[in-house]
Amino acid sequence: MADLVINDSQVNGLIGEYTERKVSKAEKFLGPEFYRIVHGIFTNPLSIIGFTLIMFFILIAIFAPQIAPPLEGTRDPYKILRDGYSPYPKEPGADWVKKAPELPGWYTTLTGKDHWVHLFGTASGGWDLFYGVIWGTRTAIKVGVLIEGLTLLLGILIGSLAGFYGGWLDTLIMRVTEIFQTFPFILSAMTLSAILTPTIGKGLWPATIALVVFGWMSYARLIRGDILSVRERDYVMAARVVGATDSRIMFQHIIPNAIYPTLVVASLDIGSVVVSFAALSFLGIGTEVGYADWGQLVSFARDWIPQLSKYWWILIYPGMALVLFVLGWNLVGDALRDIMDPRMRGNDA
Repeated sequence: MADLVINDSQVNGLIGEYTERKVSKAEKFLGPEFYRIVHGIFTNPLSIIGFTLIMFFILIAIFAPQIAPPLEGTRDPYKILRDGYSPYPKEPGADWVKKAPELPGWYTTLTGKDHWVHLFGTASGGWDLFYGVIWGTRTAIKVGVLIEGLTLLLGILIGSLAGFYGGWLDTLIMRVTEIFQTFPFILSAMTLSAILTPTIGKGLWPATIALVVFGWMSYARLIRGDILSVRERDYVMAARVVGATDSRIMFQHIIPNAIYPTLVVASLDIGSVVVSFAALSFLGIGTEVGYADWGQLVSFARDWIPQLSKYWWILIYPGMALVLFVLGWNLVGDALRDIMDPRMRGNDA
């Protein structure tokens, strides 16, 4: 077999090919790891579709007063407009009989009509579904961000204390966490929300508090496991040697390096939170009747289940809004999981 001869220039070329890489300004600014995450988000097809859906709903929420204007002088724009008190639903395109809001600029251009019609129809009682779906977008985003933010914060705080200090505190916190996990989630949230409603009153807060109280445990367990691993790293040991305080070590060295898996799970759970809140509203425990909430709108279809083939719009429009909103967050969460999973890094495009 003939000897393989490679001269110095070829060796240098091969070394340069694998060692030299242009670093963009964005990567220098963000850092290699965060740049990899951001680059993956904007090149992953799942995340692009998910973010498109999320941005669509965010724009609807921002421009809700222009898309579906409330009645002039109304105190609560989240109260769904109603066209009389008819016990029967009106089909999409039916004329608005009672006092209607002012026509927005887009309406005549897109519909060709000079008067309001019920674009999505009405539910029994005259509740306008188009208004409810548009303003319900604000409720969904508000509820999703608020509940998930509070739940994540509580879970990170509790899990970090358990993982960082260990010992008897870790044992105590984990036993309490296990006790909370034994309760059925929706049933427990429904019970607590029903208990809080007479004290706080109907609205967003009883269901919000209930979902936070029974939703933090998975985050606490997840970040605790990651902190148990990170706290043994060399840079943490070095920080202890130079006399850094516990709070500095935890918040500047440990949590930033252990939080990514928890954030991925949290992004996946935002959709689940909105569904859980909608379920409580559907059961009559969440918001008051007539509040712009997708679960409230879906509950209007309960009396018409045997006739949904005829009154399909009562369920389809709010149901599709709920499905697409949850789908957007799930796609983003799946994409983040693939991007941050070390086992998937070799498959990056």
